[in-house]
Amino acid sequence: MNKENKKKELSELVSILSNNEMIYLVDVSYLNSNQISILRKSFYEHNIKMKVAKNTLLKKAINKIKNKKFDSFFSILYGNTTILFSNLNVANITSKIIKNFHVQDKTDKPYLKGVYAQESFYFGGNEDLNVLLNLKSKEDLISEILNILQFSIQDIISSILNSTNYKISKLLEVLSSVKEK
Repeated sequence: MNKENKKKELSELVSILSNNEMIYLVDVSYLNSNQISILRKSFYEHNIKMKVAKNTLLKKAINKIKNKKFDSFFSILYGNTTILFSNLNVANITSKIIKNFHVQDKTDKPYLKGVYAQESFYFGGNEDLNVLLNLKSKEDLISEILNILQFSIQDIISSILNSTNYKISKLLEVLSSVKEK
């Protein structure tokens, strides 16, 4: 790779790290071209891009970023490294695709090296896939909280209205009895 291509590649890696909500670092070694093609297609369907990166260039890209949050990745930058990235928050979808691929192909590849999603880091291999499968986006959590609050508020309003209806009916009964007398 000549110097100009390295600069272009480095610039692209800096852009990937700086402009995406979700970044997976995986090892796809020992997968054949057909398996990689299947994975790439599955990721593409969910707006997840896949890129093979040289570890030395990835380290340089991390060093170039002013925000040092990706320094945590240094310890896992060895061997084959493929980056999965998206500007959408699709961490659990990415994990589902990988997990389904493991089951269908009876393999542990792609091996999960590390993940940056929901402003958090996950390390430790394929065991973290289960954690990431259940990872909910902030939007999902807010929606769940609002639903819970909505039902609580409805219960409160309902009890107030029922109580008020009871009081009104008692008041009408008293008024009607007074009117009859």
